[in-house]
Amino acid sequence: MVVVLAPSGAFGTTVEYCLRQFSNELTKVVATIAPDGSMHTFEKEFHTATIEQFLQIKHKNLEIATPVYPGEDYLTAKQTIDHLAQCLDHDQKVLVIYFSSVQMAQRNQLFCFYKIPWLFFDTIMKDKHLEWNVQYKSWKDMQPFELREALSFFIDQQSQYLEVKPNQKENWLYITTDDLLYNFKHTILDIIKYFQLTVDINQNIDEFSVAWLSKQKYILDEFEQIEQIMSSLNSGVDISWNKLSIISEAIIQSRLRQAGLEMACDQLNQFPTTTHELQKTILAKENK
Repeated sequence: MVVVLAPSGAFGTTVEYCLRQFSNELTKVVATIAPDGSMHTFEKEFHTATIEQFLQIKHKNLEIATPVYPGEDYLTAKQTIDHLAQCLDHDQKVLVIYFSSVQMAQRNQLFCFYKIPWLFFDTIMKDKHLEWNVQYKSWKDMQPFELREALSFFIDQQSQYLEVKPNQKENWLYITTDDLLYNFKHTILDIIKYFQLTVDINQNIDEFSVAWLSKQKYILDEFEQIEQIMSSLNSGVDISWNKLSIISEAIIQSRLRQAGLEMACDQLNQFPTTTHELQKTILAKENK
């Protein structure tokens, strides 16, 4: 059995597809790369989000299990992995996809936003609207500045992912999302070898790699825009940008907070589109 532990949005489904498509031993599936860049076009064999669900693994005859961490049990990333490990035999091979930096974890939230938006709005934001206004019926009633700030506090929690690698399990294979994004073919071949599978030479991994990576570019470009905005604040060089997604705005607000700066975000429903405008919101807050 192949076990892949990955955060939501961190390409666990893509890895399952590749192990099936590019090895000889596993059942192949019919799937295409979705317009959003995901591989959510086939039914995963055993994709779980709670410890209780994963306990069922002992009673199933599986080829691939792809549980997510942290799950829906309100555990941290490390706690979830520790619980999942207790459900497995000691010699079970496991692939863990992890983040080696907070920036990498933040970028993954942008991948989640575009590929599995329900994770934010139906799960993370499910009851948040009541913290802002008891008259709100759902997150859809929240003003943009309220939604952005609520999401920014969620982004603040991304440092929990940095606990995963230092507590690595013996004989488990650990890769980052960067390994897949910037060294796709070699990483997939390493995973196939780790699980003692053999490469199906009749399948074109190079063609898939080029097509899949091209579909990730729009998200990578938007995250690079965040990096440029933060750099412009530090350098004092004024730049402008087009309207960002609400999650990118939340990442910027979180980064400012982590740096000890707060935005004057009350009623700020239109996020700034220049460094100068953004700097003015920070100064306005500090001067109060």
